[in-house]
Amino acid sequence: MKNNSKLRQNKDSGSLRLLMSYVFADKILLLKTIMLVVIATGFDVLGPMLSKVFIDDFIMPDTYPVWPVVGVISLFILSTLLGTYLKYQQTLRFLDMALNAVLDIRKRVFKHVLTLPMAYFDYARTGQLVSRITNDTESIKDIYVQFLSNVLANMILLIGILIAMAILDFQLMLVALLLIPTVVALIYLYQKFSVKVVTDSRQFRSDINATISESISGMPVIQATNQQPAKFSQFEQINEHYYDTRLKTVVIASLLLRPAINLLSILVLAGVVWFFGLKVVQGVAEIGVLYAYLNYLGRFTEPLVDITQRFSLYQQAIVAGDRVYELLQEPSSQTEKGTYSEIEHGRLSIEGLSFGYQADKPILHDINASMEAGQFFAVVGHTGSGKSTLLSLLLNFYQPQSGQITIDGLALNEFTHDTLRQRVGFIPQEPFILATTIFDNIDMGRNLGEDAVHQAAKQAHLHDVIMDMVDGYQTALGEGGLRLSTGQRQQLIIARALAGSPKVLLLDEATANVDSETEQVVQRALNDLQGKVTMIVVAHRLSTTHHADKILVLEKGHLIEQGSHHRLMALHKGRYRAMYELQQQEQKVAQAE
Repeated sequence: MKNNSKLRQNKDSGSLRLLMSYVFADKILLLKTIMLVVIATGFDVLGPMLSKVFIDDFIMPDTYPVWPVVGVISLFILSTLLGTYLKYQQTLRFLDMALNAVLDIRKRVFKHVLTLPMAYFDYARTGQLVSRITNDTESIKDIYVQFLSNVLANMILLIGILIAMAILDFQLMLVALLLIPTVVALIYLYQKFSVKVVTDSRQFRSDINATISESISGMPVIQATNQQPAKFSQFEQINEHYYDTRLKTVVIASLLLRPAINLLSILVLAGVVWFFGLKVVQGVAEIGVLYAYLNYLGRFTEPLVDITQRFSLYQQAIVAGDRVYELLQEPSSQTEKGTYSEIEHGRLSIEGLSFGYQADKPILHDINASMEAGQFFAVVGHTGSGKSTLLSLLLNFYQPQSGQITIDGLALNEFTHDTLRQRVGFIPQEPFILATTIFDNIDMGRNLGEDAVHQAAKQAHLHDVIMDMVDGYQTALGEGGLRLSTGQRQQLIIARALAGSPKVLLLDEATANVDSETEQVVQRALNDLQGKVTMIVVAHRLSTTHHADKILVLEKGHLIEQGSHHRLMALHKGRYRAMYELQQQEQKVAQAE
């Protein structure tokens, strides 16, 4: 329990430091803003003082000398106008500070998410991440606009009012001062009772976003399997929880914030009117002083009410800050940067490689293999044998529990991140297409130049198809690349990988989801690369492994066979031969049907 409390305290202090760092980021702007607040408060406090002078010096004696009256009225109007203008200026400056903070925090969070290791995304939900980057960072704005600006302005206003009250009547100023510790106690109680409810509320809000995102992206499967009632029930349950937590927040705020302060202020006001009324009757006090004091008392309770009201927003912003800070503390995959900035040959070696997503449940067991630069390796095996896991390790998405993978004799971690991503190309089974132009989809922000992009498209046998389009390489593909066929999308991904001039090319069965004609085009593009690029292909169709220099056969994470197609077919009871013959029989049956 103590450890959990300590972790919570560390997280709170960390998120508060994150938020406050933006407050003091521009100290000159902050000082100018505070000066505006002080001057605006001075003009604001001056109004009741001038009203007191007007009542006691002009109205009560029933004398109205022209220039003194004009002077007091003019000063009153001027102080009101200047006070209003300066409040407007201070609001703009706090808003500028807030928007800059949100802008920078959102950029930091998204940039950090882009560098998180793949292991993080194995468990993260897309909707929750989107909520943290958008909703939570937007809520942080309330710290500066709704909380900091209001609390700072109101605190300075309270000090100004107390000084004015002390000038009018010191004893009554002490009565008003007693309200402050009472308000502090109410704020403490509010924070104590609301923190868990507000935290749960934001979590349920993230869950709502995650459920909606998951349902929309998986709508074909949901409708095909008639899961609409189940998904709606899940959404309804989360929505009910969110409603309950929000209602609790409102109830706690309504009990401990504005109504409680209003009750206290009414009691104080009644006591002051009674006490001050006696002094007026006795001739000790002036009517103008009573008016000014009641005016100040009304203004005194309003900042207190406003401060307590802002604490509900503060609580939500702090919780949002905690969630953002927690995400920023996730270790990046780029924290340990290598020093080597070039892969010269592409000679690859796997030495004693063992790995499991959970340390006590290994997926791969003591894998050993090596290939010279320019060779073509195929990785085959039944579902669950560890093929995709091996590919993820080759991409350096995960770190093995033991053993290592080297390129040109250097471990993957010894290369810089950019070098590894530039020189190790990856062609996934499911192509990822950006909703932008063909050129941008191949270039991917690498500023490769027109010649490099065109050459890559030619290598993928896609150049002629692109040139037949009206806008050529500037053709906008739309979301998911729907303007291209399935095979053309795969060719586009091959062009993207080749545009970086990779030394090692990893493929997760690039021809698994295309027709026979397109398969031949894709296969021809890959055949052209043999001898130029080290290729490792996870092969589901064993017909693509004929020309491989070596085939690795995995079975439940163990490397049970390796060799060329002819060598493995020569093994009488070999696993590869059994798999190959089974696929051949399935193809003959399919052709017969």
